[in-house]
Amino acid sequence: MIVSNFRIRFLPDQRETVADQRQTLLEAARQANVYVGAICGGEGVCGKCRVIVREGEVEGESTEFLTRDEIRRGYVLACQVYPRSDLLVEVPPESRLVGYEGIGRDSERFRDFAHRGAERPPTELTPVIEKFFLVLPEPTLDDPTADQERLLEAVSKKCPGPLQMGLKITRELPRVLRRLQENRSSWNWKWDGRVTATVGLRSEVNEVLCVEQGDTSDRSFGLALDVGTTTVVGHLVDLTCGTTREAAAKYNSQIECGADIINRINCARRPGWAETLHQAIIRDVETLIDDLVERAQVGRGDIHCVVAAGNTSMLHFLLGLETDLIRLSPFVPVATSPPPLRAAEVGLRIHPRGILYTLPMVGSFVGGDITAGILASGMYKSDELSLLLDIGTNGEVVLGNKDFIVACSASAGPAFEGGSVSCGMRATFGAIDSVRIFRHGLAVSATTIDGGPALGLCGTGLIDALAEMFLAGLVDRSGRFQVNRACDRFRVSEEDDRPEFVLVPAKESGSVRDVVISQADVENLIRTKGAIYAAADSLVQSVGLSFDDIRKVYIAGAFGNRLDISSCITIGLLPDVPLERVEFIGNSCIAGAKLVMLSRSMFDQVHSVRDRISYQELMVDPAYMEKFTSACFLPHTDVSRFPTVRERLDKRKSKS
Repeated sequence: MIVSNFRIRFLPDQRETVADQRQTLLEAARQANVYVGAICGGEGVCGKCRVIVREGEVEGESTEFLTRDEIRRGYVLACQVYPRSDLLVEVPPESRLVGYEGIGRDSERFRDFAHRGAERPPTELTPVIEKFFLVLPEPTLDDPTADQERLLEAVSKKCPGPLQMGLKITRELPRVLRRLQENRSSWNWKWDGRVTATVGLRSEVNEVLCVEQGDTSDRSFGLALDVGTTTVVGHLVDLTCGTTREAAAKYNSQIECGADIINRINCARRPGWAETLHQAIIRDVETLIDDLVERAQVGRGDIHCVVAAGNTSMLHFLLGLETDLIRLSPFVPVATSPPPLRAAEVGLRIHPRGILYTLPMVGSFVGGDITAGILASGMYKSDELSLLLDIGTNGEVVLGNKDFIVACSASAGPAFEGGSVSCGMRATFGAIDSVRIFRHGLAVSATTIDGGPALGLCGTGLIDALAEMFLAGLVDRSGRFQVNRACDRFRVSEEDDRPEFVLVPAKESGSVRDVVISQADVENLIRTKGAIYAAADSLVQSVGLSFDDIRKVYIAGAFGNRLDISSCITIGLLPDVPLERVEFIGNSCIAGAKLVMLSRSMFDQVHSVRDRISYQELMVDPAYMEKFTSACFLPHTDVSRFPTVRERLDKRKSKS
């Protein structure tokens, strides 16, 4: 078979590549380093990789994700079509990811958010990496102690416990402890003895990582790392005083292989792709380090440790471990508590002997981000019963106090990340993050994250929109649209003849398309919120308690930054608890990593906490499916569970 090659140019990036007739446009875009949204990883089921063929011919299947008008204008799904000539392809705004490459305006947004979390620094600063300035006595005939023993004895007085030192450091000791002076006939070894020893915690042993001449004890940094599925966040921490010097963030480059973990694991099964995904996350971290050290005016060699937290799959990708077994029964990861290792082993360029620590994981679907959250919230040592929610594609739920901790993971789906929603998108520029509906749908007020034209809805905007539509009577308790003839915002989709509600017309926002919510979107959102509520309900009832017994509800992650708690309760995502009991704890993943970095007792505590967690597998619990079915209504089949929502509905009805 003769394979034809074609030249493809992508707008607005003005990047070109040569692709053959067997490659999809999505594959060609990746080859050209052009980002095209593909939440499903190119399976053709999310409809997000929309591009416009301006010149040339393509071949492929038509799709229900495109309107007839869009098809006439040249829109195609990049993952479903193949080139049949040279092409000029435009990636429209809704398919691009602002801030995807490098560190952009989104990093400033995440950096601002990073400093507003509820971080609780340790009361005593005992970092996992410490520097000690030492003045060692000069050897004499009466005290001919060897250099290594002399140094280790001095270090042990500052840092009790077992000590070890590598051969490379030992070889360098004579020249570090002495200054060589050259005279006419020979070298003269002159004792100095003033050195700084950097000591790192390696499980139960303290390792001397390096010995430097003079006093360098004021320059020691650590990188706290949140290896998120969507976003990678790094904080540069000054280990000498415990303060955060700088923070940075970028979108996870693995997004090109799919928005959720399962798509990425499936992608990693292809020959060579496991290493590709590993290298993608390493490059992301390296990009963050470049930005951090430049703004903090420090050297890479001044970073002596990385403490990484993230879900189990992302930490496996970071370490280059096999991920396929995570998704297969009986769901066994390669490791849940990897020992500290050289950061250089995975490709991170910090101090050559710098150490990479990963927070311990519970299992395949409850990772180090959750142990970090438990640590950061302090729920593990509280007398009060607390509920911790990390809402994302996999909604992790933790219930407990100082006496017990139970956790589970609910496969909520990608709706809150913008997937499976017609105008859904991630929380970036152009995303609607809040919605208010007035006069039974005649008037809508919507704001975007950056105040610019509306390109779509992120998770918080979707929750607001569903809550407001429900309160306005535009959807009933089952989620069905109640088409009001007086409301001209309803229209019928020409694809499936089902109604959709226009939140922001393109002519109002100056955008390229109307932002709508379809009947299918509402159904997806209800299933998503139902999965999370049912997971929390299952945990609470499994220990013989009720939501009334919960004294604190912690919301973790950037998702909670713009979340309207009242809207969450209205749709039945959160239990109907007093609003003052709900607390946003910011990026608890980073906060937990910092606690471990800055406190050796917290390093021990996080492993103790992990060992205390009882994991519940919801998929084998018949009661969970019943709870899930009951939760797939607004706010729930049992409205008595939500008295404040019932009260709000009654007030709206009385006003009408």
